[in-house]
Amino acid sequence: MKNSVDDTLEPLLRQIVPQLCELAAACNPGLAAALADLREAATTDHIGTALQEAFSKLSQSVKPGVLAPSNKPGPVPGNKNESPLNTREGQLIRSVLQHVLVPAPLEPLAQDIERALGRPTDETGRQKLAAQLIHLLVESKAHAQRRQAELQEFLKATVGRLVQLETALNEAHSLNRQAGAEALQTRQITEAQFLQLRSVSSETDDLDRLKSFIGERLDHLQDHLRQQDQAGDGHQRRLEDHLGQLSQQVAQLSAETITLRSRLDVTTEEALRDPLTGAYNRLAYDRRAALEVARWRSDGGNLSMIVCDIDHFKRINDTFGHTAGDKVLKEVVRLLQDQLRSSDFVARYGGEEFVVILNGAAEDAALQIAEKLRRTIKSAPFRSRGERVPVTISCGVATFNSEDTLETVFERTDAALYAAKAQGRDRCIHSGKKAA
Repeated sequence: MKNSVDDTLEPLLRQIVPQLCELAAACNPGLAAALADLREAATTDHIGTALQEAFSKLSQSVKPGVLAPSNKPGPVPGNKNESPLNTREGQLIRSVLQHVLVPAPLEPLAQDIERALGRPTDETGRQKLAAQLIHLLVESKAHAQRRQAELQEFLKATVGRLVQLETALNEAHSLNRQAGAEALQTRQITEAQFLQLRSVSSETDDLDRLKSFIGERLDHLQDHLRQQDQAGDGHQRRLEDHLGQLSQQVAQLSAETITLRSRLDVTTEEALRDPLTGAYNRLAYDRRAALEVARWRSDGGNLSMIVCDIDHFKRINDTFGHTAGDKVLKEVVRLLQDQLRSSDFVARYGGEEFVVILNGAAEDAALQIAEKLRRTIKSAPFRSRGERVPVTISCGVATFNSEDTLETVFERTDAALYAAKAQGRDRCIHSGKKAA
């Protein structure tokens, strides 16, 4: 059984590891040998094991603490050796973070990486970021493999239960067939005895001989019936025993199936949730959006999309700290979910950007919903250490037309969001309307 998380992680690992190795090598030529091993490991068939071994060697080559998540503030802007990551690097790393199912113990590391993307950094910081990301990918894959192994063992045990159940059922059927065959034999013997009695009765006038013959036949028939009763009692007891075993095995199998389904549901839900905010993630958005578009094409009606972005989110992090920024993200998600209908869908698309799918909402209704979300966020009492944190959002809105695809609508929505930003932020713009 191939794990879907494995299917996602392996291509990402093969893509990102060589590029991160190049970045780290440029920052620290002394790591060339260890990075070469790491780059080679990304091309092997057993990528998870190979990367873990290569990464272990790499971690011994870099200074202590380079892999650990840190709560210390980043480099002070203005150092001539510091610069932000370029657009391509940042997009690549964000794409990786959006598609990786990060286990709970590694969530602080993932958040540390995401925060670092918005800060200027020097060569040491870039080296640390590359090492942290490789570590996150390798450990996330190892976690996924462990979960897969656990499920495989669980399935193997369940299959064993099914085999036992099948064996018990076959034995029960065999007992039934045996009991049926013996009952048929008894009926045949009884019929034969009566045929003999009838024949002798019609052929002889000797009453003593007839009396003796009838007595013998009745004794023989009585013995056979007694044996049949004893055999039937034994069959019945064995059948009852088997049925009791079957009942226990069915109950145990049912309980194990419920447990397995629950574990699979938890794993699937974890894969679709953003670990920081609890909102649906990019993977969940991709799936839900495809379903909604297919339903819209089949059933007709209206379908709209909103892309929301928290205004000046970097300023919030820089002014109030990343802990406050995380709280803002969580609270924004809660407020969005509270204001949306049960038929609507909201996901964290990446960073401080969220996407909303509105089923059944035409242009005017979609813009009104976006405005309601904007006003709700603006009026919410965000606070940090007793100080009010001003939070606003900008929204781009678009409504599906007959010739649209998911990609074209997202492009229009994103363009409307950028227009809202360009016109001063804290506003909503529909791709086919003026600013609200």
